[in-house]
Amino acid sequence: MARRGENIYKRKDGRYEGRYIKYYDTSGKAVYGYIYSKSYAEIKEKLAQCKSEKRQTKTSANVKLSDWLTIWINTQGAIKTTTKRVYQSHIKNSIIPYIGDIPLKKLNGDILQEFINELELSSATIKTVFTILKSALECAEDKGFIMNIWSKVKLPQKEKSIVRVLSTIEQQQLESYLIDKIDIGILISLYTGLRIGEVCALKWSDINFETNTLTVNGTQARTEKGIEITSPKSKSSKREIPIPPFLKNKIKEISHNGEFVLSKYGKAFDVRTYRRHFKNILKKAKLPDMKYHSLRHTFATRALEVGMDYKTLSEILGHSSVGITLDLYAHSLKEHKIKEMNKLEEIFSG
Repeated sequence: MARRGENIYKRKDGRYEGRYIKYYDTSGKAVYGYIYSKSYAEIKEKLAQCKSEKRQTKTSANVKLSDWLTIWINTQGAIKTTTKRVYQSHIKNSIIPYIGDIPLKKLNGDILQEFINELELSSATIKTVFTILKSALECAEDKGFIMNIWSKVKLPQKEKSIVRVLSTIEQQQLESYLIDKIDIGILISLYTGLRIGEVCALKWSDINFETNTLTVNGTQARTEKGIEITSPKSKSSKREIPIPPFLKNKIKEISHNGEFVLSKYGKAFDVRTYRRHFKNILKKAKLPDMKYHSLRHTFATRALEVGMDYKTLSEILGHSSVGITLDLYAHSLKEHKIKEMNKLEEIFSG
């Protein structure tokens, strides 16, 4: 029999068993932890240690979620600076204003589900926010502050995005307005699929006119230090791309002004500034407003239309797998669909 208040019992096998409360589940029920020893003095000492650790855990569990998120994000040294900035932005704008004042110990699955349901953001952004929150809570679980309360939270269904692609006529119209040397970046994206950050980070040393290749070695990012050239977003993003002869000749026409192909006063052209430049070109060409990223989608579509295989296209775009390329570009423009369907005419014997 246990002595009063000790929760230490002598088992039939002669050992002593100590019991303590590890935590309370979402229904308020106590979840117990057990320790064993052949010595009463040793089990008493171990039990006192567990209870002491439990008191420290209880204190930590009283911390507000906002404070814990700040502690967590400041210890994430393995993530890139740009990624950390995105996390901090979501924490500040999407999480803390809604549930930041709730202590860790009072969080539960229902609160998290309601939080997710009321976020007025795209499904992709909601998924990002939840991933950040889940990572922070998993860290709290590892330290024994809370239990798993997020496993049953349901996220909104992914919306099927519509990829904006220039038709061949629109592309020709756009190209007719690419007359200044600074417009070369738009042409490069149209015929290599480079992202705007990769174009703005492109150096003359990345272009080999002997082998007719272009190497993506970096991307432009805005950090707390200002504009920086960082490593590509993934291993597959660092890639070598063959340059069509006409594009090589267009690039060679550009006079060197610093180390970057797109430069202003000898420095890399800012992504924001170049994006505005692209929007102005669209207005001049009387084309619908679209994102710069549409140039990348247009390149992929044109490449498939001329018969490029998905494996090659995937490597040129810097995708980590062919599956991503298939998912994004397993579509065709109406004119291409008609052209492909008309090929069936050849096998009709009637």
